[in-house]
Amino acid sequence: MNVINALDLEPIKVKLMHKESGEGWSLERANAIETEYRRFLFLMKQFPNEQTAPLVDVDTFWHYHILDTMKYAADCDAVFGHFLHHFPYIGLRGEDDLVAHERLGHRMQELYEATFGESYLRGAAHQDVAYSAAPGATAYSAAPGVAANTAYSAAPGVAAKTAYSAAPGVVAQTAYSAKIAYSAAPGVTAYSAAPGKVAQGLQTAADAGAIIDQARVASFYSDRPRLAPSA
Repeated sequence: MNVINALDLEPIKVKLMHKESGEGWSLERANAIETEYRRFLFLMKQFPNEQTAPLVDVDTFWHYHILDTMKYAADCDAVFGHFLHHFPYIGLRGEDDLVAHERLGHRMQELYEATFGESYLRGAAHQDVAYSAAPGATAYSAAPGVAANTAYSAAPGVAAKTAYSAAPGVVAQTAYSAKIAYSAAPGVTAYSAAPGKVAQGLQTAADAGAIIDQARVASFYSDRPRLAPSA
C-alpha cells in the first residue's frame, strides 16, 4: 500500500475540480474519492484475478487518471508492474451482461468490506454503483447502461474532446500524437514534441534555439497543475 499511498494524484484532483474541463467537484469531494480510488487500486493489486466494481465517483477518478496517459502509465508500472487497462462496456451488451455486471459489483463489495472493514456503499445510492470486470490482471469498468463519457484517446489527426496538443506558442484545437514533429523555425528545423526526445534535425550551433524550445515543450507536457494553497 506504500507505493499506492505515494502516488501523486493532486493533478488529477485539480482536473476533476475544474468546472469547464472537469467535473466541478469540491475539494472535499475530490479528497474523499481520492481515498476510495487508492483503495480501489489496492484491491486490484491484492486480488488481480478477481472481478472489480468501483463506485461511479471512483470510476470517474480512474477515467481522469487515465486521461493523463504518461502519468497513468508510469503509475501503473510503479504499482502493478504493467499497464492496468480499462474497458468501459461491461453492462452495455444486453440483459445477461447487466446481470453479470451487478454480480461483479456484489463481489467487489465483499472484497472491499472484508479488506477495509467498512461499508462499500456508505454515502452512495445503490444505483450509483459502477460495476467492472477484471479477468486476470485487466480491469474493466462501466456504469450500468451508461457509456463512459470522460475517457478519450487521440490518434494522429483525430479530434478528441478532452485531449489537446500544442506546437510552441500555438494552441491546437484537435488532439494529436505527442510524436508529431513541429518546426521551431518554419521551413527550417523540425523537432519532436514528445517530452524527452532529442531533436534529430539540429545541424549547427545556430539551431541551439530549437533545443531551448524543445526543452520548453517538454516542460509544457510535464508540469502538472497543483491545488491552490489554503488561505
